[in-house]
Amino acid sequence: MIRPCPLPNPPLGVPRPRYHGVAEMTKQNADTRGQDEEAEQTLWELVPVPEYRLPQTPVASAARARWALLKRLFGKRHDDDQTPVRAEADLRGLPEKRLQSLLGAVDWEPAADALQRSLDDRATADPVSLLIGPPRSGYVEVLRCWATRQGARWIEPPAYHDILEAGEAWLAGWPSDARCWLLPRLEHCWLRHPAGLALVRELLDRALAGRLGHGVIGCDSWAWAYLRYVAPLPGRSPLALQAFDGERLAALFHGLVAAHGAGPVRFRNAESGKLVFAVDGDDEGGGTAELQYLAARCRGNAGLAREVWRARLRAEPETDDGAAGDDAKPAGDDDAATIWVAAPAEEPPLAADVDEELALVLHALLQHNGLPGALLTELLPLPKFRVQAILHRLAGAGVVASAESGHWYVTAAGYAAARDLLKAQGFLLDDF
Repeated sequence: MIRPCPLPNPPLGVPRPRYHGVAEMTKQNADTRGQDEEAEQTLWELVPVPEYRLPQTPVASAARARWALLKRLFGKRHDDDQTPVRAEADLRGLPEKRLQSLLGAVDWEPAADALQRSLDDRATADPVSLLIGPPRSGYVEVLRCWATRQGARWIEPPAYHDILEAGEAWLAGWPSDARCWLLPRLEHCWLRHPAGLALVRELLDRALAGRLGHGVIGCDSWAWAYLRYVAPLPGRSPLALQAFDGERLAALFHGLVAAHGAGPVRFRNAESGKLVFAVDGDDEGGGTAELQYLAARCRGNAGLAREVWRARLRAEPETDDGAAGDDAKPAGDDDAATIWVAAPAEEPPLAADVDEELALVLHALLQHNGLPGALLTELLPLPKFRVQAILHRLAGAGVVASAESGHWYVTAAGYAAARDLLKAQGFLLDDF
């Protein structure tokens, strides 16, 4: 059998572990460090794309969300108001230092281990394997960790002008001496333009035929949704990180807090005061309906859920230096700091009947995982001033933002609303 990236020494060959419940995964004990490491590995599972399973939305949470929408649309009576335990106006956002201690960068090493195990399980004569992931899901970071461990050659995507010129020079420079290579961003190797598909078609044809050697390709899910109709396909279904439900999110968030030594800390709903989950506490409220609703709204995308969750975290205004011990503690919390979880931010107003031009811009940004504004004009049947006006309109609503590089991209806060809009208008969607 030929593995996609043959190694001088066998990779981790342990059987794929069974996923345990969050109660087992979050108990901290000095004598069970090995169990904790095994539990972290069970968070990450690679599956064929058709086996990606979206988490379900809790019935009660869905009903509350619909009621909140109705109240925003039609107003509400004063006697219907309920006084929150902590009013939004009385709390403040956390400083970046404190956010990093609570929900810092994800350790992608266990996911890279899971990827290698999956590649071993699927080992065949196929020279190339594909990993597909939705925006902000962390698939590029997983591939980066994997490539570092395996010594794979990192392949940068071609420049946009090379794509439009069929990229012959870029393909000619493919490293022939690499034992193994990684192309992490296939979405940046094509453009939805009459001259923008020749390169990616030739690339996939050569790769799948084995003419480029052994390698792994990563691709954004929106790009793959289109490319699978216009380019050669692999014999096997691409891999994807399995969706996170509420329990897995609780375990992930718990692990991030514990990894940075930020505990003991309790996360409480600012409106109801109810415990969401705790770290180093006697009561570990993991897998609540609140986290399950977050998982469902983010469609199992752990990276996106982490960004949305971080934006909801608040503290008492007296906490100016971000120290955990200064966070206000409700009665009964002992020495644990309290972090308040604000209500989800109102999603950007994108009605289903907005003009098609706006939807075209959003679709192009998602299909290419971000684009320069000038290039959008080349890809869309819209004049430059209209593209600029739409981008500024969407930016004002918080749906898109511009990076320092000049690339425009859909924000974490605007992603769900953008996807809902494109679905309502009948645009081609990804599978995630």
